[in-house]
Amino acid sequence: MNWTERRKRKARRRLALRVLGTLAVGLGIVSLVGLGFGVEQTVSTQALLERPPETVWRVLMDLDGMPLWRSDLTTLERLPDLAGRPSWRETGPGGTRVLELVEADPPSRLVLRRAHDGLPALPMRTFELAAMTGGTRVTVTERARVASPLRRVLYRLYPPRAGLTRFLRDLDHRLSGVRREVAAGPQ
Repeated sequence: MNWTERRKRKARRRLALRVLGTLAVGLGIVSLVGLGFGVEQTVSTQALLERPPETVWRVLMDLDGMPLWRSDLTTLERLPDLAGRPSWRETGPGGTRVLELVEADPPSRLVLRRAHDGLPALPMRTFELAAMTGGTRVTVTERARVASPLRRVLYRLYPPRAGLTRFLRDLDHRLSGVRREVAAGPQ
């Protein structure tokens, strides 16, 4: 190997180390910023539905009918009450989760919380219904626990609204009379 090849190789090595060092410093700064954000993160979205709040409330409280209209749900199984509150198990493509009803103030406010090992946990979803001319404004707010500082920064930059938006779209379809076809399970 001659002198110029060695020099080029050293230059490439220095460049690679600079790039790696810059990435490490950047990740460190982003992590420090993430540590400044709280562990609990909140995301919210809303929709205007062309039905009165009472109708929207009945659909939200109809647990047995949910698999017919929610695209993220295949089965729903009622469970014994947790601390005197109704609870159920939802199964869908994303897995299984146990939810409990925390607060119900018909027809304006509904709070659901995930239960883990029989204990309250996050995420927690709050549905607020407000009567508007021409329908109901439904605001869905989700509080979640985000442990990783890097994910906290991403959560702030790009809030994960896809699940909430899908829920509101499914709710709007249900209120419009569109029903989802569900294959019958084993009898």
